[in-house]
Amino acid sequence: MSTTEGVPSIPKVIYIMGIDGSGKTTVSEHLAKQLRARGYTVHVLWLRFNHVITKPLLGLCRILGFTRYEIHDGIKVGYHDFYRSKTISWLFIMFQYLDAVRIKYLKVLPKIRSGKNVLILDRYVYDILIDVMVDTRMDQLGKGKVGRAFKALIPEGTLSVLIDRDLGKVLEVRPEGQVDDNFEHRYRFYKELAFDPSVNTVTNDASLETLLSVVEGYAGLKQ
Repeated sequence: MSTTEGVPSIPKVIYIMGIDGSGKTTVSEHLAKQLRARGYTVHVLWLRFNHVITKPLLGLCRILGFTRYEIHDGIKVGYHDFYRSKTISWLFIMFQYLDAVRIKYLKVLPKIRSGKNVLILDRYVYDILIDVMVDTRMDQLGKGKVGRAFKALIPEGTLSVLIDRDLGKVLEVRPEGQVDDNFEHRYRFYKELAFDPSVNTVTNDASLETLLSVVEGYAGLKQ
């Protein structure tokens, strides 16, 4: 993020990531409100499950039995068991990457090319990559060439913020995680993101005011 005389400037793209229940939406809405109050045109995009290129493959997987659903205590949980087939796994990875490319050029870049525009992304490349790793059980995917290809899609100058939260507190607001066999696996991947030097990690285990204040600092809204 660039600075002017030591004061952080407002980034054109702010990417908020984290597991469901971490507080992403609260942070995104707060930043949008603060930025609009300062005269910025703000676009908030939720970019999970933007399946267009991947959609035919998902339909085929449903027919072939690679997609299944379970209901526990009235909570419906879906699973993609793509790890059962290397072919399906790699097709899924390729199509998800192509969908991420489509998102960048059709939804992200057009929103940041003019004036005082700020784009807030609620989920994007890292979240897509984590979904892919969970569904294919390729736990090291994000650390190799594929992971680098996905991360290269993030526009230059993007402020990437990970909202980290204690698992117990996450499950309080997302009880479906208690019956989702993949939830703790997914949670572990988000914990590992805290070690990525390109990601700014903010802990959401104290007060909401503390969380929002720290994020405002990263976004250049506070000196």
